[in-house]
Amino acid sequence: GKSPVHALKKVSFRIEPGELFCLLGPSGCGKTTLLRCTAGLERITGGKILYDDMDVTPIPPRKRDLGMVFQSFALYPHMSVYENVAYGLRVRKVSESEIRKRVIAIMNLVGLPDVLERNPSPSALSGGQQQRIAVARSLVYNPKILLLDEPFANLDAKLRRYMRAEIRRIQKVTGITTIFVTHDQEEAMAIGDRLAIMKDGYVKQIGTADEVYRFPN
Repeated sequence: GKSPVHALKKVSFRIEPGELFCLLGPSGCGKTTLLRCTAGLERITGGKILYDDMDVTPIPPRKRDLGMVFQSFALYPHMSVYENVAYGLRVRKVSESEIRKRVIAIMNLVGLPDVLERNPSPSALSGGQQQRIAVARSLVYNPKILLLDEPFANLDAKLRRYMRAEIRRIQKVTGITTIFVTHDQEEAMAIGDRLAIMKDGYVKQIGTADEVYRFPN
């Protein structure tokens, strides 16, 4: 545009392997921009993004080893549940027998073996089921990093509380390094190992829920 927005300023931190790390802040603070930069969907104008010791800044999203769950879930309505979950494996030219084995395993992990048995279109499922399908699709090819962009925004309050526990359970079972974006304080404090509090493009504080609550910057 005519007047560019400086969306992120002096952002620098490290996320530990296997950590569930939350980006928390109000709308417009830069948390989704930061997530999209991590995924390679936005190009950064300065600095570097490292996965382990590898600089992935110039690498396109499809070549970064990550899974992403969008706020809208972004499931393919013309495909069955099985084909939605299998999609990432098909793109990677995995054998049919291995695809079947991995899809069954991941659907068991997210607690939906009965849905796989029926194998409907995702549009026939509830919001919570759709969300778990989106998580399964992101995890089935064993990415190094899982990115979650306000994944509970379209769910009702009771289901959100249940899905918080489910996401944390799945993340701890898989041990995958996860970045979780939310503007909901309760959600971030319930789900995250550590939180980064963001405001106006800056990271104001990083710590556990207890540290941030007791000693806020």
